[in-house]
Amino acid sequence: MRDILLALFLFSAFPMILYRYHIGALIIGFISFMYPQSNVYGFALTMPWLDYFFMTTFASYMLWQGFKDYKHHYLITYVIFLYIFTCITTYNAFDVDMAYEKWVSFTKILVLAYLIFAMLNTERRINTFLKVFVLSIGFYGIKGGIFTLLTGGGYHVVGPPFSFFEDNNAMALTLTMTFPFMLYFISHADYKLERYFSIFCALSSAVAILGTQSRTGFIAITATFLYYTWHIKKLSKALLFIVPIGMVALFFMADTWSERMSTSTELETDGSFQGRVEMWKASYRIATDHPFLGGGFDVIYVPQVIAKYIPSDVEPLAIHSSYFQMIAEHRYLGLAIYLTMLYLIFHTARKLHKATRTPGKISKPAELSVALGAAIGGYMVMSLTLNMAFFDILYFLIAVTAVADLLYRKSENHVRNKMSKEALSIA
Repeated sequence: MRDILLALFLFSAFPMILYRYHIGALIIGFISFMYPQSNVYGFALTMPWLDYFFMTTFASYMLWQGFKDYKHHYLITYVIFLYIFTCITTYNAFDVDMAYEKWVSFTKILVLAYLIFAMLNTERRINTFLKVFVLSIGFYGIKGGIFTLLTGGGYHVVGPPFSFFEDNNAMALTLTMTFPFMLYFISHADYKLERYFSIFCALSSAVAILGTQSRTGFIAITATFLYYTWHIKKLSKALLFIVPIGMVALFFMADTWSERMSTSTELETDGSFQGRVEMWKASYRIATDHPFLGGGFDVIYVPQVIAKYIPSDVEPLAIHSSYFQMIAEHRYLGLAIYLTMLYLIFHTARKLHKATRTPGKISKPAELSVALGAAIGGYMVMSLTLNMAFFDILYFLIAVTAVADLLYRKSENHVRNKMSKEALSIA
């Protein structure tokens, strides 16, 4: 029954997409973020929904709009640089077949992100896209928060099966990157119901992050929240949010959560952390022996790499760092491109905030730029211990940041042109 309802809902969107192509970008965002097919068990689970919606949306876009009003942005250029370099390292990978699968996945992510950048080119469309983002991820935040309270945090909160945030750490990262936009809609909701939902969603998601038992997630959500409230001048009011979350952590979470959090300060005896250090060393050794090309996606799982670079007493694991992941898979040049891209995203958000803020008042564009900066900052913190260099949400938020910057430039040019015309008329 659920399969039929989901299929009817999604199929009903196709006629609307043919008439309004940007609706397709919103549906693609909904499927990418919420992964609704994970909640069914029949034919709807295995259908390639994203492929269908991409083809329909692209066809509608080319029919009605094409690239007539397309404006490029330098952030997209740097993403293209990164993609081209991954093509080169995939071609020269230690195991091309293994690397190819991840390369195809990354290609799909960038195509969808580029579609969002090209189509959601107005303030209203971007705002709607962010609402879809918050609603989709917020569903799992609410679900995870309630689950954490009912179980006392004795079990890990995880994402939907087969999704890009299935495990507990990826779930923590996803909620951390969504959290600033939940706070954003508390101040800039169109209706009271949206505002109350955003408050409930933010509180539940914060509890759910505790429930993931991700140590870096706990640090990242704290840093993200402090960054956001500091820049919108509401740090003192943040205590109204921090106190109930602190009470949950103190009185409701199980002893397993407290024990896991306490190991964050005992790195020398923490077996999990020491295993990660060995994988980081292995990444460095791989890059040192092959400093220019080679490696490729998932190089750390190639049998000959395991035999040569990972000590026999260390179980081969994920690299658990986006930065060391880039070193191992795409060498130092790939890391340089990746770090430059992250810097430019964060710098663009900061620059946009400085340009749009007004004394004594936080404007909507200014607070959006703070939310973007907080989300990227949270990602960079969690990337220290998670190999998520090609995380879906990062590239979708790059598209949103680029569009927000272009909209600001467009409004500034409009104001300048208007002032020039007025000056000429007076003269």
